[in-house]
Amino acid sequence: MNELLYLDTARLGRMTPGARRAHHDIVELGGAEGGSAYFERFLRNGIEGLPPELRDRYPGLTGWQGIDRLKRSLRRLAGEERSDLPVLIANRSAQLMKLTAWLLFHSCRNVLVTDLDWHGYRDILAAECRRANRSLTILPVRQLVTANRIGEDEFVERVKAEFARSGCDGLFLTAVSSDGIRLPVGRIVDTLEAAHQLWFVAVDGAQDFCHAGADLRHCDLYLAGAHKWLGAYQPLGVGFYGRRRSAGVIETAVAQMTARNDLDDPLLRYCFRPDADSVGRIAETLNLAPLFSCQGAADDLLPSGGTSGEALSLRLDNWESASRAALRSDWKPIATALSLRSGILMLRPDSAAVGHHRPEVIREAFREQGVAISTYPEGLIRLSMPSARWINNEAVKLSDTLLAVNRRFGKLCGV
Repeated sequence: MNELLYLDTARLGRMTPGARRAHHDIVELGGAEGGSAYFERFLRNGIEGLPPELRDRYPGLTGWQGIDRLKRSLRRLAGEERSDLPVLIANRSAQLMKLTAWLLFHSCRNVLVTDLDWHGYRDILAAECRRANRSLTILPVRQLVTANRIGEDEFVERVKAEFARSGCDGLFLTAVSSDGIRLPVGRIVDTLEAAHQLWFVAVDGAQDFCHAGADLRHCDLYLAGAHKWLGAYQPLGVGFYGRRRSAGVIETAVAQMTARNDLDDPLLRYCFRPDADSVGRIAETLNLAPLFSCQGAADDLLPSGGTSGEALSLRLDNWESASRAALRSDWKPIATALSLRSGILMLRPDSAAVGHHRPEVIREAFREQGVAISTYPEGLIRLSMPSARWINNEAVKLSDTLLAVNRRFGKLCGV
C-alpha cells in the first residue's frame, strides 16, 4: 500500500510513533491493572512506580515520569526553559479559552482582536465581554492579507492605529490563523507597549505550537493543544504562562473559577496542583489517556528539534514547492506577504466546476489518490506542510493528485 501523504493538520495531526506506542501500552496497562494501586503509583511517579517485573511489559510508557515531567516537556516544545512558569493542562481547550476571556475582560476595558480568530473562540470572548460590560474591538485584516495587499509593516501599523483610535488596553491575537496567516506577535506587542498601557495579552497558538514556533515572552497567556502539529492525536488543551507579571493573577483566577465550577474540566482541576495525595482523591472519573500520548509525541519531537526556526524554514520551502506544483495543476495559491506566511498553503481551484462539489466529496477524492487534506466550501483546500523536505516523490504525488482531482470534477461537470 502506498504511504499516505498527510497534509490535514487543520483538525488533527497524524499520531506520531511514540504517541501510538504510549496509547497502545496505556490500554494494555488499563486492561491488566484497571485502577489498582499500581496504576495510581504509575500515574504519580511514572514507569518507576510499577514493580520491576511489570516495567518491561509496557515499553511505550517508559517516557512517562509524572505530570511535572510532561509539563517540562511542553515548556521545552514552546521554547521556554524557565521552570517557574506553570503550564495548564485540560481535556477541553474551550475551558482554557473561558479562563482567557475572563482574564482579558476583568483586566481590560476594551480588548482588540482581528478577524483572523477562530469563530468558536470569538464567541467565548463576545459572551464574556457582554457579562463583564466591557468592549471588544474587531480589526478586519483578512481580505487585505489574503489579497497580498499588505505586508508585516502595514499590518503592525493598522493594529497600532486601531488600538489607539478605539482606546484599547487589552489584546487577543491568533499567532497563526486556520488559513495560514502568521502574525508578528512580538513586534505588535512591542509596538503597542511603547506607546500605550497594555494590561493583558493572550495568544491563540493552536496552529502555531510545534509549527511556527511559540513565543511566550510577549504574552501573559498562550493557548495551544497537543492534537494538531505536535501529533498526539487525542485532544488535549495546553495553556502556558508567559510573563511573570501576571502569574499570580492567572493562578488566582484558575483557583477561583475552578472552585465555582466556572471551569468545568476535571483534568484541569487535577493537573493544576497535583500532589502526592491527589491521585485517588479525584472528584470524578476523568480521561487520562491524552496525557500519555502527549508525552510520547513530545519525546518524538524534542530530539529532532522539530519546533525550531529551522523547521519553519523547511515548511516554507515546502510551501514554495507545493505552490509551484499547484500552478502546474490548475490550482491557484492564496499567497500572502512572505513575512506573514506559515507552513499552511491555501489553494483555490482554477476551474469553477470543482467548487460546485461539497467539501467532503473533494476531500474523499484526494484521499482516494493517497493524499489527506482539509477542504472548505467553493473548492478551497488547505495543505499543512511537513517539517522535513519532500521525499520519495511526494511533491510529484501532490502535483499529480491536484491535476487528477481537477480533471475528475471538471469531467463530471462537462468541462
